Amino acid sequence: MRPAPNPHSVTFFREAAPYIHNHRGKTFVIAFAGEVIATPRFRQIVQDLAIISSLGARLVLVHGTRPQIDERLHRTNTPIRLHKGIRITDSMSLLAAQEAIGFLRIRIENLLTHALNQPSLNNEGLGIVSGNYITARPLGICDGIDYGYSGQVRKINHTLMQQQLDSGNIVLLSPMGYSPTGEAYNLRYEQVAVAATKAIQADKLIFLSHVPLNLPPELTLAEAQASLPYNALLPAVVEALENAVERIHLLNADTDGALLLELYTRDGVGSLIAAEQFERLRAAGVEDISGILELIRPLEERGILIKRSREQLELEIHNFRIIIRDREIIACVALYDTDDPQVAELACLAVNPHYQGGNRGDKLLKHMEQLAKTQGKNRLLVLTTQTTDWFRERGFTKGGVDELPANKKSLYNYQRNSQILFKTIS
Repeated sequence: MRPAPNPHSVTFFREAAPYIHNHRGKTFVIAFAGEVIATPRFRQIVQDLAIISSLGARLVLVHGTRPQIDERLHRTNTPIRLHKGIRITDSMSLLAAQEAIGFLRIRIENLLTHALNQPSLNNEGLGIVSGNYITARPLGICDGIDYGYSGQVRKINHTLMQQQLDSGNIVLLSPMGYSPTGEAYNLRYEQVAVAATKAIQADKLIFLSHVPLNLPPELTLAEAQASLPYNALLPAVVEALENAVERIHLLNADTDGALLLELYTRDGVGSLIAAEQFERLRAAGVEDISGILELIRPLEERGILIKRSREQLELEIHNFRIIIRDREIIACVALYDTDDPQVAELACLAVNPHYQGGNRGDKLLKHMEQLAKTQGKNRLLVLTTQTTDWFRERGFTKGGVDELPANKKSLYNYQRNSQILFKTIS
């Protein structure tokens, strides 16, 4: 007997479809520490990278090497010297770095080649290439410390990288750069990732962290600085945002399928850091009434929302939450009490047409679900005429007039014939 299909797989595919379309042809820089490569999960991460590539995204991979270098230095009883988290690279450390990079490059290329050539992917036109894309210079002497062969990125050969990406190849960057005179320099992989993102104007910069981050889904640079004071990624995050990289994704590599879930689901599983908060969700005040009216008036005229006067809004403004962007109200929603102490009504959910498709409706819904829970509610009620499918896709189920709280039942407009939907949120 054929096994029954997994409904969760169907749901995931439906949710992923628009993201697959949107990410096709986009360029992502994905960076991971040497500690991530050393974990058993890395093989699965590589398989996920192959899937992302097969779905049409252009990938630049940047790998770290710190534990692999340390391991080689331990073998030769060579001291490991760091200052402010940066390796002081003497000739023995440079040799260890070159050996580690050679080993890791071969390992990553081997795993990716195998993953790309699986029958399920059939990526005959895809390959992985690495090379001398990075020109570097020495860090020099800082705080009286000579960093030796530790360096920093001077420039990236973005033209050559773009040619490889245009050919459908995955580009692999190692944290080693060379000066015009032929000197080799050990680099921080985080800085290589930032420099590559800027050089090729990548659409996303993603860091796979080997330590749990415990961060909220979205935060500003200032919030990140407070949350990541001792994390090695913080300098890279600051540098990236100061160099015109608008947003950075931080993912926990221990989360199974983290890359796929972050890129191809509505909510993702990581944290998004932006230089500043472009949009803000907050409680509405009387000063927002004109903006809300401007937003909902077209929907009222089309019969999607019931009409609300300015006077009614003034009385009910404390029930509203808004999303504001550049001083413009681009979305709103309201939450009302009912006669049933367990039920709250969600109403007046609206998003400016210019900003639809950015999950703002989901953000408002999730916010109001949490608000209702804090008020002791365990069910949400929605009355809708034209957005039934949207709510049902988010867990609402159809109800009847007899299920309405008393005050809503007495006011139910049979001529409007709104669909009655409920969602359990406890």
